[in-house]
Amino acid sequence: MNDELAARHRAITLRLAGRTIKAICAAVGRSKVWFHKWWARYLVAGPSGLYDLTRSNHHIAQRISPELERTILSVRRRLQAHASPATRYSLIGATAILAELKALDTHPLPNPRTIERVLERNGFTAPRVRLVPLLPRQEWPGPQARASNELHEVDLVGPVYLKGRGHRYYIWVGKDAFDGAVCLRLADSRKMDEVLWFLGECWKDLGRPEQVQFDNARELCGWGQSARALSRVIRLCLRQGVGPVFIPEGEPQFNGSVENFNGWFQPRLFDHRFTRPGDLRRELARLQEAVNTQHVHPRLGGQTPAQHRRGLRLQKLPASFVVPTERQPVAEGRVTFIRRVRAAGTVTVRSQAFRVGKRHRGLYLRLVVDTRRGWLTAYLNGRVLKRWPYKLLND
Repeated sequence: MNDELAARHRAITLRLAGRTIKAICAAVGRSKVWFHKWWARYLVAGPSGLYDLTRSNHHIAQRISPELERTILSVRRRLQAHASPATRYSLIGATAILAELKALDTHPLPNPRTIERVLERNGFTAPRVRLVPLLPRQEWPGPQARASNELHEVDLVGPVYLKGRGHRYYIWVGKDAFDGAVCLRLADSRKMDEVLWFLGECWKDLGRPEQVQFDNARELCGWGQSARALSRVIRLCLRQGVGPVFIPEGEPQFNGSVENFNGWFQPRLFDHRFTRPGDLRRELARLQEAVNTQHVHPRLGGQTPAQHRRGLRLQKLPASFVVPTERQPVAEGRVTFIRRVRAAGTVTVRSQAFRVGKRHRGLYLRLVVDTRRGWLTAYLNGRVLKRWPYKLLND
């Protein structure tokens, strides 16, 4: 059955990509009658129509007792109420409910989909809407996180105004893209000195990542012609053995993990009015503790970030480490820029345009500055597209 289902998936994917029916049948070793049957099923029901009717029409839901159903609903109501500081930042989905049932030593344990069906049946959630996945035009050239501290995403929230004060504050957010651990700090400004301080705090809490991903704000990557000298933020990363990555300009969705987290916590945090910076700092510490020690994640096997990290060897900066704010010498390393090719066939890195050809317009390239060799390399789908000499200013 697995081979048959794979053949159906491949046939539909090839057809969506524009291949002829004759070529598709030859590729999967099936007849035209077979193809038309499953193409018609796909047009009516989407990907779920590619399963045998015996699977899709006779699926038997897991039966649970009325007592367990009432327990699930009671846990959901408790989490959703956010009635105490301990539950202010609690998640309320099936994974969080399952974790609480485990902690209560409930037997038998329902699976997450059964919990979702109970919530849907009682009007707590809407049924899932399953869409046909888009066919990507190319591979995403940015880094992928498959383990803790492989990739951190950093972003800024603000300005934030306290009640009765005109000063602008900012919240720096660092998030591990794999396990969801976060670091939150309140800053008095968005100057580069504050960024350097925050990175030090983040790497003391979470450990140094292999790569850290930023947007293209001036306090992060510099600006103008002086950007060729590399900013103090980039120099700090290279000095600590961390590879800085900059997402495409004007496309914050590619910092999606931290952006989604920012959208989740802001309504909950700013539901309270703060009059003093110390009050907001304490609340951020409470939020950070709740996310790291209470939020369970399916990809971690139902563990919290803190539980998952407990058995890992993380390279944390010492608590006494003071991040230097002066400009450091450029260390050996790689600085990555993800850029979209413009209509003119060019990409811009550090205020300098490079031509890659109009045939690549609209595609995303990974451009890597190698500080040891002194060159800039453009990669398309993992392959070298072009390479240029790239002299860095070291003043």
